Amino acid sequence: MSTPENDRFVRSFARGLTVISALGRKPGHHSIASVAELTELPRAVARRILATLCELGYARVEGREFRLTPRVLTLGLSYLTSLPYFAHAQQALIEISSEIDESCAMAVMDTTEIVFIQRIPSRKVLSPNLVIGSRLPAYATSPGRVLLANLDPSEVDVYFDKAHLKAYTERTIVEKSALVTLLSEVREQGYAWVDRELDPDVSGLSVPVRDDDRNVVAALSVNVLSEGWTEAQAVKKFLSPLRRAASCIRFQ
Repeated sequence: MSTPENDRFVRSFARGLTVISALGRKPGHHSIASVAELTELPRAVARRILATLCELGYARVEGREFRLTPRVLTLGLSYLTSLPYFAHAQQALIEISSEIDESCAMAVMDTTEIVFIQRIPSRKVLSPNLVIGSRLPAYATSPGRVLLANLDPSEVDVYFDKAHLKAYTERTIVEKSALVTLLSEVREQGYAWVDRELDPDVSGLSVPVRDDDRNVVAALSVNVLSEGWTEAQAVKKFLSPLRRAASCIRFQ
């Protein structure tokens, strides 16, 4: 793995995080050789890091293979519990999901992707693999477009420099100019509707979640099976409940 060369960067710590990420990849258990290959670290380094993780309780060894332990969850949970709105957001999603009987979620930006920090699935199975921590490309999702639309223009430019725009369905918009125009519309109307651009059977509507200073910090969304739904129908049924839920989230 390549690392920055400066006196503020702790390379051993970065390597440890890389090993944790590698252990989380399928099939979920890896040998020293496998970890070394995935992380591009020397085997001796990978061995020492794995031994350290086992000593600290973040990994365990089974024969010649290593697995993560539930203690790793504390690392991600630390982020969630640090959010001043996390508990309120959870309650807001439970209430709106019950009201509209559809899957609801909250997401934040992380470089070129959105990351789900809350998700309440409905009885209608849409994407069973999407859970807290799941990532999706921002440009092809309604939460992502809401978040991108509220970035500074310079940040949007950085996003498009880094993002790999590819078509997931025949409806996916991948032209930068078209996406920039859409982001302007999203910013003006205060919501984003994405129709079958990431999944051919799923559409989504999202609104921004603002903090006490009116900064957009997250996006609240509802996803529906595309068949039978138009943007006008979704806006009529879901936009007001979504905005009401977003406004009820307190920051303290």
